[in-house]
Amino acid sequence: MNVQEKNKLAVTLSAVRPGDLDTLRGMAVDAFAEDGRRYGKMPEGIEQSAWHEEGCADGSYLAIGFGGRIAGGARIFGGSEGKMRLGSLFVDPSLHGQGIGRRALELIERRYPQACGWLLDTPAGSLRNQRFYTQAGYVKVGENRPDPSSEFALFDYVKLPLLTEIRDADLAAGRPETEAEDDRTFTLRQAARAVLLDESGRMALMHVAQGGYHKLPGGGIEDGEDVFAALRREMREEAGAEIRITGEIGMTAEYLGDYRMKQFSYAYSARVVGTPGVSAFTEQERADGFVPAWVRPEEALRIMESERPAGYSGRSIRLRDLAILRAFLRRSL
Repeated sequence: MNVQEKNKLAVTLSAVRPGDLDTLRGMAVDAFAEDGRRYGKMPEGIEQSAWHEEGCADGSYLAIGFGGRIAGGARIFGGSEGKMRLGSLFVDPSLHGQGIGRRALELIERRYPQACGWLLDTPAGSLRNQRFYTQAGYVKVGENRPDPSSEFALFDYVKLPLLTEIRDADLAAGRPETEAEDDRTFTLRQAARAVLLDESGRMALMHVAQGGYHKLPGGGIEDGEDVFAALRREMREEAGAEIRITGEIGMTAEYLGDYRMKQFSYAYSARVVGTPGVSAFTEQERADGFVPAWVRPEEALRIMESERPAGYSGRSIRLRDLAILRAFLRRSL
């Protein structure tokens, strides 16, 4: 058993007890000391004993254990539309770099199976936090300034319900399974995708002639974009349409060993605003034979279910987009 596996087994969660409060408060202050230096503030209330006492009293405060000792803590709150909100998650700085935060976050999410997703915010200048949360499946949805007179800003993140997880063994018989721990070395790509309907109820579908399959419109989130900005841009480029986002569908996770890449796709339902124009495909998309089509969602499902792409990428895309479309149709019944 390697060190990461041992640490994974050693991390625990438990309700905070009154006797833990002084230890946790000191640990939280140490963990957020860098925020205090950089921004002149820490998460609101975290330096005060009352913040910790309140969490202990109302059951929102969890202690993270590691190796038989307290290693950190987290506050969990109810959010909007069935989502849960992750408040302040912290780990003793002396224990950083051992995967404790990642494992604790996994355990927290499993502790609330009723959640329809997760919300959180983190300082706009904290690249370390942003990398941590995006690697765990969270995507930026916007930003806010708690104090309009200050330059301090927070990035807002969401994690959508997981629709499917795709690994190499799902793409062809005999391919070796990609171990879950291996994805730590994979490059992360985040993408925005949509089931996009026009005024007559037809949906946009991209035919990839060179690959022999159809796909949903969408693509990678670029630096500086949130998921909604990326979605609107991709719909203009691929479907030639301005859109109104109408709902969440969920997220997919692809672990592609051939590319040493993991891709998280965030899927939404949307409606066309006005009349679709001309697609603005990239040079590579034109070379791949991208052609837009508008068909009924049920017909799109039949087409995609009947296809058998020969290529590695096409097989993954088919599984991913089928999961998204099926989830959309289930919710539309």
